[in-house]
Amino acid sequence: MRHIISLFCLAWGICVCPAFAAELQHPDCSGIDRWPAAMTGMRLKELGLSGKAGGYDKVEVELLDSEPLPAERHGRPLFRQVHKVTITDGGRTFTAITVNTASFEECSESGDDVFIVDIAGPSGAPSTPSRPPQPGQH
Repeated sequence: MRHIISLFCLAWGICVCPAFAAELQHPDCSGIDRWPAAMTGMRLKELGLSGKAGGYDKVEVELLDSEPLPAERHGRPLFRQVHKVTITDGGRTFTAITVNTASFEECSESGDDVFIVDIAGPSGAPSTPSRPPQPGQH
């Protein structure tokens, strides 16, 4: 009986451990309450495209890429991550691409670059975001 239990544990470890190791290869910053989604919401508010920065009807975050940065420059593992963030607020849907540096401790090791790439209105017709006034402009 002891051998059967040992074989079962060995088989479980062989099957499950690689899956856990794959999950730990990069930080998980793709949650709807994580840094890329929060920064996209803030950018929408800054651009005047949404009156709020959270509490949306629907938020989807997809990790597109996660590349390790050279460890010798930082002394700890850092990753450059790219996410696709889709936020639905009322009848409008906003799609953005975010780029940030993340570690296993923090998703906000750097500021987020947020690029609004699509805005769809209630009719599904695309529209373009307006640019915020630049410093010194009236």
